[in-house]
Amino acid sequence: MNIFLNRNMSILLSGQLVSQVGDKLYMLALSFWVLETTESPAMMGLVLACNLIPSLLLGFFSGVFIDRYNKKTIIVLTDIIRGAIILTLTLFYLRNALNMTLILTGQILLSVNSAFFDPAIPSLIPQIVEKEKLSRANSMTQFIRGISSIVGPVLGGMAVAGFGYTPVFFFNALSFFISAFFESLMTIDGLDDCERRKKSRIRQDLAEGFCYMSRNTGFLIILFMVAAIHFFVGSIEVIIPVLSTKLIGHGARNIGLIQAAFGGGMMCMALIVGLISLKNREARYLFGSVFCVGIIFVLISLLKKSDCLSVFSYLPLFLSWGVFIMVAGTSFQTIIQKKTSERMRGRVFGVVTSVGNGSIPLAMIIYGNLMGRFSISDLLLVTGIILLPLSLFSYIKYRRIADDGPKEVRESEACTG
Repeated sequence: MNIFLNRNMSILLSGQLVSQVGDKLYMLALSFWVLETTESPAMMGLVLACNLIPSLLLGFFSGVFIDRYNKKTIIVLTDIIRGAIILTLTLFYLRNALNMTLILTGQILLSVNSAFFDPAIPSLIPQIVEKEKLSRANSMTQFIRGISSIVGPVLGGMAVAGFGYTPVFFFNALSFFISAFFESLMTIDGLDDCERRKKSRIRQDLAEGFCYMSRNTGFLIILFMVAAIHFFVGSIEVIIPVLSTKLIGHGARNIGLIQAAFGGGMMCMALIVGLISLKNREARYLFGSVFCVGIIFVLISLLKKSDCLSVFSYLPLFLSWGVFIMVAGTSFQTIIQKKTSERMRGRVFGVVTSVGNGSIPLAMIIYGNLMGRFSISDLLLVTGIILLPLSLFSYIKYRRIADDGPKEVRESEACTG
């Protein structure tokens, strides 16, 4: 069985693997360089903010352009631009002229390009994969993301220690050019709607998109789930380092084991879904996975309250957590792809991407403050207790909306009138 589904999907995933590994290498090297140069964690935070905030804000508007123009051209062009930005910074570094102003400017420009690239990928997938295979295709994108998240930092640390910053910066630039080359090889029909661009203005398309989403109750429930999933991913990112220091053994080693278990769970489940598909049960898997994540939060809390200090006792739970997060992520992406018309996907995924990206740092801020006032076990317990009824009630509401589908479609289509 071909897990890559078809030629176009194989090309897309190959390019994504190279560019995402390169990007993880670059971000790790850049973090070291900024801390080494400025000795300021605050400056590192500013760099991360410049890498996130522009794409978060622009995502609410970039979808208009994704829907109006050729998606293949957008992803190829943005990869080329990102490669050129990194290459320019590398040349400044070689001349000993790299400074924080250039770094921050580069991060902002990279983030602007990501605002167009990131939503374009899930918007494009339904045009290169059959509808019944969408869950398998989405699971493979999750698998690539999992590989890059594990392999990238490891290779980045080794590369910086062994060869310095220049090869890492250059490889990241090259990885974007390689990705653009792969993407240019895709053969896709029907991507450019010139007639619609002539009949409508950008402002009209933007208003139509927001109207479509605001009146689509089912989409709003899924969007709420997207925010919840990413929010609790952000919360666990804050909790893991603190929990690791309270367990037996070295804190850094414990973090590595927990993150490896989480990543391993995601990758294994991505392969399974890539082979068997979700078989048109995405809604059940989405809400069920969020419910199971709530149970895992409760179990980790109870394990901590029992004064269990062995990191190995926690690993099966974090592995399971990775499994359910992967299923939830694949499910909501597939639901949106199936339920959204082709002419609206860019705008919808632009908003979805921004909401997801914004929820993670919000959770980090909130849980970072809460951990100074409450114990980890209490926070995990309350979080899990909140997730259980939240996922259950959301699923019941979504099923009721699904049963009234024809009425909801008419309301959504009224936005175009």
